[in-house]
Amino acid sequence: MLHETGKIIDITVVNGEKTAVVECISKSACKSCANNDSCGIGVVAKGLSDKAHQLSMPYKEGMIINESIELLIENKDIVKSSMIVYVIPLLLFVFGSTSSYLFIDNEPIVITISLISLAIGVFIAKAISSRLYPSNSLNTLISTK
Repeated sequence: MLHETGKIIDITVVNGEKTAVVECISKSACKSCANNDSCGIGVVAKGLSDKAHQLSMPYKEGMIINESIELLIENKDIVKSSMIVYVIPLLLFVFGSTSSYLFIDNEPIVITISLISLAIGVFIAKAISSRLYPSNSLNTLISTK
């Protein structure tokens, strides 16, 4: 299960239902490594600012503004969404590049067909993920502790 800590920054009423606006700060993993002073990637990560993400959660009794809460996402949902986002475009890219390489001798055309196959895979993955996880259902996937 994925754990993330967020801070409630606002409580609003949307369509007659209370929602809590939660802000999560994503930090680079390179900032916490013991070798980040001597690693080139760690030095670059120090120069980049942390990103803040805001999402709306269903209000639960006892939520207070400026209170920290823990957000939880099930492993099965992480694996399922990762498979959709990574595997579908990758498979289409490999299929497009392999099949075009077998039938076409012109390398720039093979590269173009491979990239078009990758783009089609991205659009298919986006369509599948929007059907499986509509934006209003994301609130049910993320629970609070």
